[in-house]
Amino acid sequence: MSLFVRAILPSSPIAALQSLPNCTSACCPRPATLWQRWWARREGIWLRDRWYCSRECFCAGLYRCLEEASLASPRPAAARSRLPVGLVLLSQGDITPKQLRDALERQAAAGAGKIGECLVEMGAVTGHQVLNAVAAQQGCLVFNASEPQWLPAKLHWPEALGRAYRAVPVFYNAAQSLLYVGFLDQVDHAFLLSIERMLRCRTQPCIVPPDSYRRQCELLARTVERDSVEIHQRQSSVEMMRTIGNYAEQVRAERCSIVRCGDRLWTRLEPGSGAHLDLVFRVPTPS
Repeated sequence: MSLFVRAILPSSPIAALQSLPNCTSACCPRPATLWQRWWARREGIWLRDRWYCSRECFCAGLYRCLEEASLASPRPAAARSRLPVGLVLLSQGDITPKQLRDALERQAAAGAGKIGECLVEMGAVTGHQVLNAVAAQQGCLVFNASEPQWLPAKLHWPEALGRAYRAVPVFYNAAQSLLYVGFLDQVDHAFLLSIERMLRCRTQPCIVPPDSYRRQCELLARTVERDSVEIHQRQSSVEMMRTIGNYAEQVRAERCSIVRCGDRLWTRLEPGSGAHLDLVFRVPTPS
């Protein structure tokens, strides 16, 4: 074996070559030989659990993935709670039937506002009682940290999704790969599933007080570099494929993940350095 060949091969060349993935594209023009896979290892990119050896093969697989995500029906939104917050407070003995009626009348007269806010304004309950009632309504616990929690950037989602779902990461248990997701008022389980698929971890929903939610958002804005791009104009699958392909080439992405979040498509490109770039598209309107 020549010195040149020895220099480019790993210490266990045969085992390393055999462990290389095959290109998923059925129309890949490259021969699926061990040597070809070795030379293409730095050009290839993972899309979900499939590997493509070149940009051309990647874009072909990416187009099919975008079409499937765009045409698929979005996951059901959070189910309506069985009991409104007012009835939860009533069932817990926090308010009387008369206080609930008075609050409903005040809410109707104002034409806006939440029943919990009306009860607090009346002095019938405290904000803490309303918060506990919202958590009981949503079937989860209240997460009230005295100080905002710093979390690795890889566990964050684009600001556009945070605004849409009023959700923020609040705590991460690395030993259990469990991310606590704080919602301001309404838990969205479809969004939780999207987070699990994208971040490759488990999630646990919780309700956070408005002050804690605001402090956590401010911490993220100060400490997290927003490596995300929001595409406001709707693009076709072909246009999204080209946009993602261009960004993937710029950042030298080794992995691409795509999940649907309601009427948006969240794409994450990950270079080998551990950084990432998030792209948020609006789902194309069916033709």
